[in-house]
Amino acid sequence: EDIEANLLRPTGVTLRGAQFCLKIFKAEDLPQMDDAVVDNVRQIFGFESNRKNLVDPFVEVSFAGKTLYSRILEKNANPQWNQCLTLPAMFPSMCERMRIRVTDWDRLTHNDVIGTAFLGMSKISAPGGELE
Repeated sequence: EDIEANLLRPTGVTLRGAQFCLKIFKAEDLPQMDDAVVDNVRQIFGFESNRKNLVDPFVEVSFAGKTLYSRILEKNANPQWNQCLTLPAMFPSMCERMRIRVTDWDRLTHNDVIGTAFLGMSKISAPGGELE
């Protein structure tokens, strides 16, 4: 739901459109998230264990009620997306933080969150300075 579309604003406040271009590069050494039953069956029949690749990651970015998703990279514990996600926004915004989440995609069950980070707008929309 678009949170900011439902807000009442004081007279004289004009919204300006902006776009965030989020460059999603890579993740390293993601944990096994999928059920290991299939891997155990493979081992019983003499196939090599593939535990390190039991994760199908994608990145989810949310801000002000809008959500974007990267590509799903199946069976990849060291994914390299090298993808740009363009997120439209209106300022001034009532939302202070952008959520970035790495998630394991599951075909049959619900997706599993691997990790979540938050970026404060004051850290990325102010001129100059470095992110902490």
